[in-house]
Amino acid sequence: MNENEKINCFFRKKIFFFKKKVFNSNRIFQKNVIWFIVLTQNNKIGIGECNPILDQRALKNIEQFETELKNLSNKIINLKKTQIYFYYKYISFSSILFGLEQAFLSFENQFPILCHSEFIHGKKGISTNSLIWLNSFYNKKNAIKEIENQIFQGFSFIKMKINMDLINNQFFIIKEIGKKYPFIKIRIDANGCFNNIQKALYYLKKFSDLEIVDFMEQPISSGNWEDMSKICKKSKLPIALDEELVNINRLKDKKKLLDIIQPQWIILKPSINGGFYESEKWILEANKRKIKWYISSSLESNIGINAIAQWTFVIQKKYNNKNFNAHGLNTGFLYMNNWISPLEIKEGFIWYNPFIKWNIETLLNKCG
Repeated sequence: MNENEKINCFFRKKIFFFKKKVFNSNRIFQKNVIWFIVLTQNNKIGIGECNPILDQRALKNIEQFETELKNLSNKIINLKKTQIYFYYKYISFSSILFGLEQAFLSFENQFPILCHSEFIHGKKGISTNSLIWLNSFYNKKNAIKEIENQIFQGFSFIKMKINMDLINNQFFIIKEIGKKYPFIKIRIDANGCFNNIQKALYYLKKFSDLEIVDFMEQPISSGNWEDMSKICKKSKLPIALDEELVNINRLKDKKKLLDIIQPQWIILKPSINGGFYESEKWILEANKRKIKWYISSSLESNIGINAIAQWTFVIQKKYNNKNFNAHGLNTGFLYMNNWISPLEIKEGFIWYNPFIKWNIETLLNKCG
């Protein structure tokens, strides 16, 4: 970039409302406040989404989060650099780092493109799992109907949130689904709802016996590496780590975690795992240990989902991931006031339809 050319940088925030109140075993989700970094220079535009909803440290220090974004915007204007390594020392929140990665990539390639591929040209889609939240399981008939509706829409991987209060209902529901649709795979997300190894192993054995469960995600709370290691060794069902990976920033700590716990899967969310760069480090270390991985979102809007999907398509191809992985890329469709975008869910795949235009005028208007 010509350093004499003026680059403008500003950030905006928007409140997104969920179509219905949803919850997992830890939290209720009704709305989400998301910040966006916007870069402009003549006709060039770059946009990055900073979404702290799953980052407890950011949520507890939201004023610091916003101040950091403001200072970062000023730094970009003054330094006139669009390479992310110039700004590492000014960033302390994972979702801001991820947002800046997106902004610079889309600035370089012209938003909405971050990575050129068959995905962005609408030629190939990415397999994705559907998501059933806890509030769907109070009524067994309604839950079965909702899961069947997802199956009829083409999803072959169904991700279900579970907790201890509803677990008997959920076991019954999965059993019934397995009888009628044995070709379906269920992914169980426990969000750390089991309070000890024995309870976790008991339910892991029960769900394993149903034969259609793909794996269980985060059976106990994060930070208990030795206990999680024992569960991974003894469980009849594969274990996936999610929250366990948060705030593990140094490469030696990533290696140590994987070596101690030895999970069968890791789930990567760029917003909370240090963006694309750090997420790729997890992939490299997982591949060395023959640990499976898939990419998921952190309840981003369509701007963030667009970025993650483009990267997922490229990274899957780069590492020749032969495991048929359905990624968690359909959560943007939970919002009632999401950005109008070319992203579509069809037959269990997320697609980019290049004939549909983005509607983000309110975001680009600095004074809007």
